[in-house]
Amino acid sequence: MLFKSENKLRFFLVSIIVALSLLGDALLYGVLPARPGEFNVLVWQIGILLGANRLIRLLTNELAGRMVDRLGSEKPLVAAVIIGASITVSYALCRNFWYLLAARILWGGCWSILRVEGYVAALNLATNRNRGKIIAVYQAITRSGAGGGVLIGGFLCDLVGIKPTFLLFSFLSFCGVFLVFPAYRKQNAVIQPTEKGHKAAGKLQVGKTEFSLWLCALTISMTEQMIANLTGRLVADRIAPALPFYLGTASLTGLLLSVRIVGTLLFGPFLGILSDRVGRKYLLLATASLQIIALLLLIMTNHWLLIILSLALHFIAAVGSRLSIYILAGDRAPRENRALFMSRFSTFSDMGTALGPIVGFSLYAALGFSWAALLGLVLMFFTAFIIIRGSLFEK
Repeated sequence: MLFKSENKLRFFLVSIIVALSLLGDALLYGVLPARPGEFNVLVWQIGILLGANRLIRLLTNELAGRMVDRLGSEKPLVAAVIIGASITVSYALCRNFWYLLAARILWGGCWSILRVEGYVAALNLATNRNRGKIIAVYQAITRSGAGGGVLIGGFLCDLVGIKPTFLLFSFLSFCGVFLVFPAYRKQNAVIQPTEKGHKAAGKLQVGKTEFSLWLCALTISMTEQMIANLTGRLVADRIAPALPFYLGTASLTGLLLSVRIVGTLLFGPFLGILSDRVGRKYLLLATASLQIIALLLLIMTNHWLLIILSLALHFIAAVGSRLSIYILAGDRAPRENRALFMSRFSTFSDMGTALGPIVGFSLYAALGFSWAALLGLVLMFFTAFIIIRGSLFEK
C-alpha cells in the first residue's frame, strides 16, 4: 500500500511537470504560423521549425530510453525541465531562424526524456486491471498543458505581447523542477512486480508482435496528422465559402482542431476505463472503424455541415485510437526495459507525425484533399487488418 501511494504521487507530479513543460511549445505552434514576422521568420521556414523537433526525436528517443533505464529518472528529468524552460525563454528573445532551429532541435531531445518519464511513471502505477484508465488520465493532464498553452497563451499574447507570455510560461515550466524532488524522494521505491505476459529480461526482446504494434502506431499517428494539418485548407476550400454566416477561417480551424484536446479531456478517461473492461483490441478496432467511416464521408461529401461533423468524428475517434495503441504498448512493455521500449514505440509514432504533414500537403498540392483522405483510409484499413489478425491485441 505504501508503494502504491508513492507511485500515485509520482504519477501525478510527473504528469504536471510534463504539462507545464508543454506550455511554451504549444504556444509556439499557435503564434509562429500567425505572426512569423514577430520572429523574423519567412513563411517557408515555419514548417521546418515546427517539424525539426519531431525529426530529431527519431534519434533522441532511443538515447532517452537508454539514459533513463541506465541512470534512473530523477537526473534526466531535472535536466530536461531546466533546458526546456530555457528554450521557452529563447522563443521570447531569439529573432533569428537559425537560433530558433537550434532551440527546436534541443527541445526535441528534451521532449524525448519528458515523454518517456511520463509513461514510465504511468506504467509503474498501473496494473493490467487499470492500465487504460491510468494512461488516459496521464494524456488528459498533459493535453491540458498543451491546450492551455494555445488557448490561454493566445489571449495573453494579444493582451500583453508575445515576449512576456513566453517568459511567463518559461517561469511556470521551470517551477516543475521543484516537483521533481518530492516525486522521487524514494528513488528505489515502487516498481510494480512483473505482470503476467511481460518478460523480465535484461535485453529488450523485439519480435513480430512488437513490430506490428509499432507499425500501427505509425499508421494511426500519420493519418491523424494528415487530416489535422489539412484542416485549415479544408476549411478555406470547402467549409468557409459555403457557410450561411461569416466566421473567420482561422477561428473555425482553431475550433475544429480543439476537438482533439477537448476529446482527450472529456472522453479519454472514459475510453481508458472502457479498454480495461472490454479489451484493447475491441476498443481500437471500434475507433479505427469510426475513423474509416469519417474518412469515407470526407471523400464523398461537399456539404459544409457534413464535413464539420465528419472532422469532429475523425478527431474524437483518433483520440481513442491513439490512446488504445499507447495502452497496448504499456501492456507489452517489459518491466526492466520500460523506458527503452516506450521510447522505441514513440519513435514509430513520431515517424507518423513527421510524415503526416509532408505526405498530406504533397498529395493536397498535387491531387487535392480527397487523395490525402484516401491514403488515410488505406492506412486505417491496414491498421484494422493488423488488429484483426494479430493475437497481440488481446486484453
